[in-house]
Amino acid sequence: MVDAAVAHGLRSFYGPFGDLKDEAACEAQFRNAFLMGCSGAWSLAPNQIAIAKRVFSPDVKEVLFAKRILEAMPDGSGVATIDGKMQDDATWKQARVIVDLAQLVARRDPDLAAAYGL
Repeated sequence: MVDAAVAHGLRSFYGPFGDLKDEAACEAQFRNAFLMGCSGAWSLAPNQIAIAKRVFSPDVKEVLFAKRILEAMPDGSGVATIDGKMQDDATWKQARVIVDLAQLVARRDPDLAAAYGL
């Protein structure tokens, strides 16, 4: 499903998780969907919204580190050492994806926007 959606320029979303009270299982299912490449998940109850946001939104620490990579290598070329670890064009591309996604999330979530520093 994910591959078919991507091939047509679409995003795939995981279907609803029916056991409204089993938040641990819901999070596990949402995490599996994320790992398979889904962009989000349907939520059937208010308690599932927080779970979906946690699973499908970039982690704050990852965003802040990704921003450091982009700042150190503005055009994505060369290498930089951050916290004793080498960053190159491959990590720059990953950082770009993380920050771009964080910017999309930040447009709709003021709390994450503040946490991301966006």
